[in-house]
Amino acid sequence: MRTIAASAAATVALAACGGPVEGGPEAETIATLAAETTDPKLAAELARDKEEMAKVASEKPAFDAALAANDTETLEKLANEGNAWALFHRGIARLDSHDFMLQQGGFEDLEAAADHGLPEALIWVGQRKAYGKEGYKLQPNSGLIMMERAARRGNIEAMLAVAVMYEQDAYMHDQKKARVWYQRAAEAGSPPAKDALARLDGEAAGEGELPYEP
Repeated sequence: MRTIAASAAATVALAACGGPVEGGPEAETIATLAAETTDPKLAAELARDKEEMAKVASEKPAFDAALAANDTETLEKLANEGNAWALFHRGIARLDSHDFMLQQGGFEDLEAAADHGLPEALIWVGQRKAYGKEGYKLQPNSGLIMMERAARRGNIEAMLAVAVMYEQDAYMHDQKKARVWYQRAAEAGSPPAKDALARLDGEAAGEGELPYEP
């Protein structure tokens, strides 16, 4: 049975108020990867990324308006209709509650938001699967796939999480891929990723210290 401490949910509670915007870094990340790849499988995945991100972006104005107005009835309606932002928002609120049944519904909401392709939800669920946290079965490969979906969509937290897993995980270790994702996160403006690249190049002290705690 999945369980969660309220403090763990609180760490991502604010994420529901932000996210991708049309033409933002997530669109740039997808476009860059699409231009670089010659792998037809990855190209198909990137096409799906683009399609899902367009749908997620189209759902955000309605969610933002309801959230700004503190319109709980509309937020609930949007979540029930499958709005990824509203699902994520409701999921976090449910996990922060002290009601066990509501918390179980919160997991379902977050998983549904991930199924719709919301990067914040993908990284949330993906990390817990990747490391077997909070009642999730340890599934390194499945978790990493979800984290990479979020990373491809421009989520810097996901880029770092993917890089760390490739660098440190016993199952998924791939130093070359770790460097690639650190580089992408650094180019997106992440200071920890820049520090990680310097560490990998032996240019900084503190070798062996991770820039990101999974």
